[in-house]
Amino acid sequence: MKTNLVAIMIILFFSVLVSLPLLKSGLFLMHDDQHVARLFVFDEALKATQFPVRWVNGLGFGFGYPLFVFYPPLVYMLGEIYHLMGFGFIDSIKLVFFSSILFSGLAMYVFAKDLWGKFPALISALFYLLVPYRALDVYVRGALAESFAFVWPPLILWSLYKTYKTDKTLYVYLSVIFLALLMITHNLIFLPFMLLLPFYLLFLIWHSSRKLFTIYHFLFTIALAMGLSAYFWIPAILEKKYTIVDEMLLQNLADFRIHFVYPQQLWNWTWGFGGSAEGLADGISFKIGKLHILVSFAAVILVLATWIKNRNKFKSPFTIYYLPFTFFILFLFSAFMTTFYSKFIWEIVKPLGYLQFPWRYLTFTVLFSSILSGAFIYYLKLPVFKLVFGAILIFVLLFSNLKLFKPREYRFDLTDEIATSSEVINWDVSKTSFEYVPKEVTLYQDGRGVNMFSIKKSEIPENKLELISGTATLQIVKNNPDEIAFNVESLEDSVLRANVFNFPGWHVLVDKQNTPINDNNDLKLITFKVPQGVHEVKVQFKNTNVRTYANMLTLGSVIVLIMLIIRQVTNRSGRFEMRK
Repeated sequence: MKTNLVAIMIILFFSVLVSLPLLKSGLFLMHDDQHVARLFVFDEALKATQFPVRWVNGLGFGFGYPLFVFYPPLVYMLGEIYHLMGFGFIDSIKLVFFSSILFSGLAMYVFAKDLWGKFPALISALFYLLVPYRALDVYVRGALAESFAFVWPPLILWSLYKTYKTDKTLYVYLSVIFLALLMITHNLIFLPFMLLLPFYLLFLIWHSSRKLFTIYHFLFTIALAMGLSAYFWIPAILEKKYTIVDEMLLQNLADFRIHFVYPQQLWNWTWGFGGSAEGLADGISFKIGKLHILVSFAAVILVLATWIKNRNKFKSPFTIYYLPFTFFILFLFSAFMTTFYSKFIWEIVKPLGYLQFPWRYLTFTVLFSSILSGAFIYYLKLPVFKLVFGAILIFVLLFSNLKLFKPREYRFDLTDEIATSSEVINWDVSKTSFEYVPKEVTLYQDGRGVNMFSIKKSEIPENKLELISGTATLQIVKNNPDEIAFNVESLEDSVLRANVFNFPGWHVLVDKQNTPINDNNDLKLITFKVPQGVHEVKVQFKNTNVRTYANMLTLGSVIVLIMLIIRQVTNRSGRFEMRK
């Protein structure tokens, strides 16, 4: 216990060390400079009792946006918890970044400790923290969700490994939860992870003494995890067709074909704060890290040498010899998937195109090389060698990579008031990300051939409601992200417009009666008629059938999981029982 506490304190120390820039006031410049605004609108929607949050105000150039129908919400849920604890929006986002670093290190320690022991696990955890791609994610890209996604793969691999080793249902349920959390953290990391996971599962099944039950455990885990996260991924897939996401993420500068990495870039490349470009014109570095590469190869060589030396002592090699080779193959495959040599796979597996950047597979080179670093220490014969080489690795790790964990520039004057102002949200943030606006809105192509939203800053509406024709007075009663309620006194038949994108789920009720929506305008805004007289009008965002069924599937999965956990508590063995 004391050793674990020391390891946890060391991981905490290194997490703070790489997070020191987060302690400054304001916020650093980053590629994805949207998180504070997104947390603000998430908070606004949640406080208006919208749950799960799907539609937010402000984004989408002031017309609202179905952001959380499509964007995984977990990091903003965590940010909301920090905000409700009293932290400002900027500080809450910085706390989520720090949490992603600390929790991922602890997660790797938990997994590697069961594989290699405590000290090798500490080395694995530090390798998982101090790697170039983690610095790129936090301080260059500002990829909050992707940074937090590093937490779950070690825990998923660990809980599946424990399921294989023990058959205890506790680890099955943990696998379910961790896998579902990865989905609602970053679905674009979940997808490639699920393409790699079968190789790991096949290894565990092959070496299991109860193969049928192990297969059952794993299939059950995946099925229930998909059920738990169904409220998010089912609408995200089935309602994507109502947006311009394909035009934005599969074409032009977002086309994955121009973002492959060249092999030499994986070994070393100049550190920078630019963007991903075609060929070798990238302004940022996609290096895996020389130490991570060398130690991964050294680990496999050491394992192979140990196996050759001991092969006559056993009827068959121990599982512990095979496992590092599995991780090494997955490491090589992940690196391969970042390069243009893997283009044929990307062309065959069409959904991979939504990743935009093949170099997202660096997430998994980090994962597997970090696990292998612990294996390297584990297979050193003498304890003194373990300590000496461990200390050397930590020193080289710090010397080579710590300098990367800093931003290019800091905005010390940035406050919550500035970052959450209407001008920033409606324009500055909206023009950087608008892929979920409704299909058929008017777009144009800029000089680079990139689709852009056809609106000027001066055209952003100041009011939620507009009188298009007729004579009427309006009195707004409620103005929430998912509902606008108002009284109208119309002296004649009038046409009103709610400055909200028409998207599946929006309804207009005049005196509690559904009224047809006309969105035949350039921006597909909700337009409707109100007859002469005094009326109560509500413009409401409701669940579609798809969202309702997805919510029910998630709720049902939660109930099933709770019932199984209750059953687990009453089952002393904590194991699945085979029925004859």
